Amino acid sequence: MTNPVVSTLTPAERAENANSSRRQIASNFQDFLKLLTTQLRNQDPTAPLDTNQFTQQLVMFAQVEQQLATNQSLERLLRLQETSQLTALAPLIGRTVEAQASSIVLQDGSARGSYTLRADATATMLTIRDGAGRIVAQSPGQTRAGRHEFAWDGRDASGRRLPDGVYAVRVEASYGSTSEAAPTTVIGRITGAERSEGGLKLAIGRLAIDAAAVRSVSPDR
Repeated sequence: MTNPVVSTLTPAERAENANSSRRQIASNFQDFLKLLTTQLRNQDPTAPLDTNQFTQQLVMFAQVEQQLATNQSLERLLRLQETSQLTALAPLIGRTVEAQASSIVLQDGSARGSYTLRADATATMLTIRDGAGRIVAQSPGQTRAGRHEFAWDGRDASGRRLPDGVYAVRVEASYGSTSEAAPTTVIGRITGAERSEGGLKLAIGRLAIDAAAVRSVSPDR
């Protein structure tokens, strides 16, 4: 399941768009200056440039310069806003949260998550896979409609304890003759926060999640 995103454009994409626009405006600005100075240098002394036309060109010059300054100010504001948002996430470090995700995190030998059934199901199957895609744990789940939590002790089918890390989870729900994947969440302790190309991220161990994917925060630390 795809995690929600804060914006349709990532900070890197926004920055690239802004840089592209700034380069285009700056190029036009320099072209305008060259055109204006060339025009003044080569004008006919007996028929100088019309005063109104010259004034209009100076106004255009000022507008382009103002647009460049405005774009730079907006970029600074965006950076400050993102920094402020990142600082606001700091109190979440050490807290247990529940976030929409298709993975769970094994922390200190245990992992938790939940899934939600849209209606009563005839059967459900919870499957956990490691980073290589191998099934390491599988068991039937609840079938009543609504939200259900689950816990995993980090052991595979042979009883071997697996290392802490990120594991993919999928809950397949059967509704009569059809089946579908139920929405899942990860429940874990926040260990960090960062600003990346994908926006603001929270870390649950090695799993990075979008800040907007957080559904609840527990009061414990």
